[in-house]
Amino acid sequence: MTTTSPRLSPPQVLLFDVWRWTPAPYSRAFEPAQRPPGAANIVLAPWPNRVADATFTFNGITHQLEVTEPERGHALHGFTWGRIFNIVDHTNDSATLRTILGPEPGWPWQIELTVTYTLTDTGITGTMTAHNITPAGGEHGPAPCALGVHTYLDPQGAPLDECTLHHTIEQHQPVDSRNIPTGPRQPWPASPMDMNGVQLDDAGVDPVKRPHIARLVREDGCGVELEASKSMPWTQIFTSPQRELAVEPMTAPPNALATGEDVTVLAPGERMSVTWSVRAINN
Repeated sequence: MTTTSPRLSPPQVLLFDVWRWTPAPYSRAFEPAQRPPGAANIVLAPWPNRVADATFTFNGITHQLEVTEPERGHALHGFTWGRIFNIVDHTNDSATLRTILGPEPGWPWQIELTVTYTLTDTGITGTMTAHNITPAGGEHGPAPCALGVHTYLDPQGAPLDECTLHHTIEQHQPVDSRNIPTGPRQPWPASPMDMNGVQLDDAGVDPVKRPHIARLVREDGCGVELEASKSMPWTQIFTSPQRELAVEPMTAPPNALATGEDVTVLAPGERMSVTWSVRAINN
């Protein structure tokens, strides 16, 4: 699996370019080497979603991240959007990619991020591992970390408004006008959900922490399925202005770095991993 992008040297790949090798149209497409519109199909690390005001406090130290969502004043989706990864291993049907996240403004740690994509007969499977390689014994050792995937689901070419969404989300997390969680959780609208005219930018959780499954299907039952490991109990669901649907499994909710909710603290040398898959549904 190699990239044909003219902007990249042979051992490198834009992480989201991998999706061009899937055997059917079930994720949002865009041109090779294009910065992914709407963060399409990128992995999210070392945090998913938003950090309110781009500020968080960890171990008594306040950190000021770069504001990357200027219209709301937040830091959005970590450091992976548009980043070039090195290819460290590949076979005929898989590729393992690697990059180092940090240090960055407001982020003094170093996280080694590896992602392995494997093509299957019906789709693609991903495994992402975050490894804290910050030197032990320094001022900044243990690192807060959360992971996610910004997957857009394409039900094999059918318009979103002609499809139905099935999901395993149990609880909805209300947010304020700046998309930051506020107030107690509420029941999520029942599954299945007719997507005709529906606008979403909402986070939810399965408190039982089962493997999360979302299916976007046409009237004939064909479509696409996303399955995420139980280590990603949170999900953000977003409908784009172009009427495309992002289903984003996450290990922690929006603003997790600030609240600490479901954040994993990695000591130097420790790792955390998540897995997910996207596959076609055919009758």
